[in-house]
Amino acid sequence: MDGKAAAAVGIGIAGAAAGLVARSLVKEHRDSDGDAPHPEGWKAVTVLGDTDDFRSGGRYPEPLQRVAEALEIRLEPAPGDKGFEVHARVCDGADLPGDDDPGMTLRAALRDAKQVFETGEVLRATPRPHGERPTTLLGGAVDKEEDDGKGEGVL
Repeated sequence: MDGKAAAAVGIGIAGAAAGLVARSLVKEHRDSDGDAPHPEGWKAVTVLGDTDDFRSGGRYPEPLQRVAEALEIRLEPAPGDKGFEVHARVCDGADLPGDDDPGMTLRAALRDAKQVFETGEVLRATPRPHGERPTTLLGGAVDKEEDDGKGEGVL
């Protein structure tokens, strides 16, 4: 490994370590780090646009409309007049089609509806338009996060 590559790896490792330290300091001052599920099952996503357009013709964008019968949905203005928030949770006794995990199905529906509304399509990171690339230590971590991106975490 040449000097520039070693320096880049060192900077990457130092940055990751600094992020972990900062996260642990923040967690000490809060009851939650934001990763816990909402106690009432709500999930939310902020969408840029107008609520009337989001409910165009009384219907939500297709990914959310597909499961809307099983959901309680409310739309509220986003802080700072930055669009609106879509809050949704599964109704008591309702079953969501498809996935065994209703929380993940709801997450995917909210995230995909946001993308369809804002861009006209569900965005995909794979397949990569540039083709395959050799796997490197840090590149492998990025690839794994891309693959897991549809899972838990921030919507």
